[in-house]
Amino acid sequence: MEGTSVVDVFDDLVRVQIALWEAVDRRVRADLGLPLGRVEALRAVVRVPSCRVQDVSTALRVTVGAASKLTDRLVLGGLVVREPHPADRRSSVLVPTASGRAAHERAETVVADELRRHLGPDDVAFLTAGLAGLRARLSPT
Repeated sequence: MEGTSVVDVFDDLVRVQIALWEAVDRRVRADLGLPLGRVEALRAVVRVPSCRVQDVSTALRVTVGAASKLTDRLVLGGLVVREPHPADRRSSVLVPTASGRAAHERAETVVADELRRHLGPDDVAFLTAGLAGLRARLSPT
């Protein structure tokens, strides 16, 4: 678009992300009683084999301190337990509990449903292509 600066595009991208985050956060809080940040951390624990706090940090692109706090809240909520790491006694592995797995399954459905309310198939196709290219260029080499 002529007259639109790259900074304007960045601002718009950030505002759209915030609006989507807030909509999904409201929904998961209402349906699951969990904030979206915890749902995202739980998702990382479920998806990453032998997940550690560092893996949550990497998956969410947050500091290790923030990932540690999120993990502590998952443990306090009974969604995750810490078990000794089999190969590194200084580390622990995060393991979802049965209620954590159930919350994760429910969250996947709720998040997808809420996102479908805001993003149509054309939006998803457009964003998939554009974001894949951006991610590839922004990934550390």
